[in-house]
Amino acid sequence: MNFNPRLAAKVLDGTKTVTRRRLSDNPRSPWWREECRYMVGRDYAVCPGRGESAIGRIKILDVRKQRLGAALQGTEPYLEGFQLATGFKRVWKEMHGSFDHEELVWRVRFEVFDG
Repeated sequence: MNFNPRLAAKVLDGTKTVTRRRLSDNPRSPWWREECRYMVGRDYAVCPGRGESAIGRIKILDVRKQRLGAALQGTEPYLEGFQLATGFKRVWKEMHGSFDHEELVWRVRFEVFDG
């Protein structure tokens, strides 16, 4: 699974245990709106960017759709690797250009996998 290099480091040190991804209209995408290709119970490589070599592995614990706005509630920003909801929202906007509370996204919970 590809992560921004800064976020990949948080994945490996265990401070980021959830990621959200935009739904895709492309049926070949792992984030296709009808079915997420990442499967609970399986482990996957952590890559600090597309085309980069793996720097670790994660095991998927839960995959579900939810509204993006849920990322700002309760402990969700912390699970995403941020101290505050504003930090998550700022980084999402930097990466995607906008933040729509009602947008459906894939929420993926994982843990570092030692193999």
